[in-house]
Amino acid sequence: MMKCPLCLSPQTTHYFDDQRQNWLYWLCQHCDFVFRDSKSLLPASEERARYETHNNGIESPGYVDFLMPVVKTLLPYLKSGDRGLDFGSGPGPILNILFEREGFVLRNYDPYFEPLDLKNLNPFEFVTCTEVFEHLYSPHREMEIITSLVKAGGFLLFMTQFRKDLSQFCNWSYRMDNTHVGFLNDKSLSWLAQNWGFEILSHQDRIALLRRRD
Repeated sequence: MMKCPLCLSPQTTHYFDDQRQNWLYWLCQHCDFVFRDSKSLLPASEERARYETHNNGIESPGYVDFLMPVVKTLLPYLKSGDRGLDFGSGPGPILNILFEREGFVLRNYDPYFEPLDLKNLNPFEFVTCTEVFEHLYSPHREMEIITSLVKAGGFLLFMTQFRKDLSQFCNWSYRMDNTHVGFLNDKSLSWLAQNWGFEILSHQDRIALLRRRD
């Protein structure tokens, strides 16, 4: 039995065993988060090397189209002068460019590629986490940090694929990425929002928009 890395509950049970990859998954009985056993997590050097193979940039129309829903989801809630942070921006960030085109400053942060002293940053009006949550080894700790970076009344946007039922999970290509280790569903997202003081404004497909309560 392993403690849930999201809610820290010890009430976890075996969920799925991928014998081919030797990956064991656990299900939290408290928040419904599914996560991979810590023994199968990549060391930092291998994780970074995997990310460095990503070849997405502003010159890639497909990747721009993939991220445009993030911009379109947030724009109706933003006002002139609002500042944002892209948490986990990766080796080739483009969201900052897309938001700049709309008149907003989006700062990049990535522990490997754009390190910042997050403790010394003033909170932002909006924070984006696009294709990031599924990579987090310690989502409870990361959510403490992320929440501190969102102003009261500000917005937090997640883009990730949300877990469905077990039959889908077993054959789900999304979980087969070696760096994808934790998977939200509707229940675990709701628990996250309540625990860290957010309300869910919208949740469609792979994008969830949250507002931090005043």
